[in-house]
Amino acid sequence: MRDRLAAALALPLSALALAGCGLVGPQTYGPEERSIKVDAGDEFTLSLPASPSMGQDWYLVGPPPDPSVVERAGQSKETEAGGPDVEGGGSGERSFDFTAVKPGTTEIKLIHCPYSSSCSTTEDNPEPSPTSSSDTPVPTATGKPGTRPEYFVYTVTVR
Repeated sequence: MRDRLAAALALPLSALALAGCGLVGPQTYGPEERSIKVDAGDEFTLSLPASPSMGQDWYLVGPPPDPSVVERAGQSKETEAGGPDVEGGGSGERSFDFTAVKPGTTEIKLIHCPYSSSCSTTEDNPEPSPTSSSDTPVPTATGKPGTRPEYFVYTVTVR
C-alpha cells in the first residue's frame, strides 16, 4: 500500500518540482517588473496588457538590446473577443520573447501606444513614435500603462 501511494504521488510531485524550477516554460515578466535577472540560456517573456483591436498596443523600440547579452526570439498577441465594456473590443496581451545569451546587462525599451492615433510610423521611420509633440513619451516608473504614449525600460542582467 505504501509503495502504491509513493508511486501515485511521484509523477505529480515531479511535475510540480519542474514547474518551480522554470523548466516547463519561460519566465514571464509584466509591466511592473522592470529589473530582470536570468541565467545564460534561459528564455523569458515580457507580457503586457494590450487591446490591439482597439488600437492599444506595444512595440519594441531602439536602441535594441545588446545581442551579445539577449536575443529576441519573437512576439505574439492573445486577444479575447468582446471586451466587457466595448462591443467588438477585447482585452489581451502582447508578449515579447527573448533568450539570455551570455552574462552582461542590457536594456529592452518598449513603447506603449494607448490608442491607434497616438503613435505612427513612416517609411523613413518604421519605429512607432508619438503623433503629437504633446504626447512625447517619457520613461515611466509606474507599473500600469497610462493614457499617453510612454516608454517602459527593462534592465536585464544575465548571470
